[in-house]
Amino acid sequence: MTKIGIVEGFFGPVWDHHGRLDFADFLKKHGGDFYIYAPKRDAHLRKAWRENWSQEYLDEISELRDAYQNKKIEFGLALSPFGLGSKISQNDWEHLKNKFQILSELKIDYLGLFFDDMPSTDDLLKIQSEVVTLALNYFPQGLIFCPSYYTFDPILDKVFGQRPEGYIEGLKTFIPPKVEVCWTGPKVISEEISAAHLAEVEGLIGRKPFIWENLYANDGPRNCKFLKLRFFSGRDHSLLQNTSAIGFNLMNQPYLSQVLFLSSLEVMRNNLLPEEAFKKSCLTILSTPMAQFLIKHRTDFLNEGLDKLSSSQKEQLINELKLFSDPAANEISSWLKGEYLVGPECLTD
Repeated sequence: MTKIGIVEGFFGPVWDHHGRLDFADFLKKHGGDFYIYAPKRDAHLRKAWRENWSQEYLDEISELRDAYQNKKIEFGLALSPFGLGSKISQNDWEHLKNKFQILSELKIDYLGLFFDDMPSTDDLLKIQSEVVTLALNYFPQGLIFCPSYYTFDPILDKVFGQRPEGYIEGLKTFIPPKVEVCWTGPKVISEEISAAHLAEVEGLIGRKPFIWENLYANDGPRNCKFLKLRFFSGRDHSLLQNTSAIGFNLMNQPYLSQVLFLSSLEVMRNNLLPEEAFKKSCLTILSTPMAQFLIKHRTDFLNEGLDKLSSSQKEQLINELKLFSDPAANEISSWLKGEYLVGPECLTD
C-alpha cells in the first residue's frame, strides 16, 4: 500500500519545534505513515552542511525522531549537499562520510538526498549517483533521492540552467532501483497528476515515483501571500496505485496544514468529494466556531490574499480571530500581519 506522509521541505519560515511534535500526534491519530525533516532554511542540511553539528542540534533531531518513532510513524531527515561542483573534493567526501555516519547512528528510518533547486552542471547525474552509492553503504534501505530536475516544468531550466541531456532518463541507469526517486508531477506545483503522466514517469525513471506533493505549498514570494486552502483535486486513484509514496510538502503554517493533510486523506482513502472532505476535516480538527470561520473565509485567503484584502478587512479578521483558541487562528493572524512573507530564496515561484 502506498505510504502517505509529510515532507517538510519548503522555503521560508519553518515549522516550530512544538508544531512538529504535535504533527506526530496528529499523524498517529489520523493515519499518516511518515515525516521527513528537510526545511530549506535549516542551513545545517543545505548550504552549511559541511559544518559540524552541535550536540544541541542533534538532541533536537533525536527528540523529533523519538516523538514519531514512539508512535510508530517513520521518521526521516534529508541532506542537501549544496555546492559539490563537477568533481567532489576529498574534503567533501570526508564531510559526506561524517554526516552519513552521524545520521546512521541516529537510527532514522529514511535518509533523503535532496538535490532540488541547485545550479546545473554537465555531469550532474554522475556526481549525484556517486553520492547515492556512498549513502547506500550507510542506508541500504530507506534512501530517498530527489533529483535536481524533478518535473518536466521548464521553470527549473530557466532558473537553474538547462538540464543535462538525458538527465531524467538516466535516473533509471544511475540510481539503483531500490532507491526512491521524488517527482512533483508535470509542474513544480501540479494542478493535475494523471494516470498517463505517472505511467510515463515510471517508464522513464524505472520505478514508481515518490510524489513530492506541492499542491498546498505557499513558500514563494508570491505564494506566501495566500493560504493555499485548496480542495484536493486533479488526482484520481492512480495516485495511490502508481506511486511508491506520497509526501505532502505543505504550507508554512503547520496547524492549518493539518486540515489540508486530513482532507487529502479523506479523498484518497475514503472516496469523499474534495469539498466535502475539506469541510469534514475542518470540523474534525478545529473548534466548531473556528471551522465555520475557515470555511466562510477560505476563498478570501486562497484567492484574494494579502494584497487584495484591505487594511480594514485584515483588522476585522484579526479581531474576530482573537475569539478562538485554536493554534490555526494564531497562524492566520500572523499571516494577515505579514509575518509569513518569503523573499526570493524560492526561485521557482
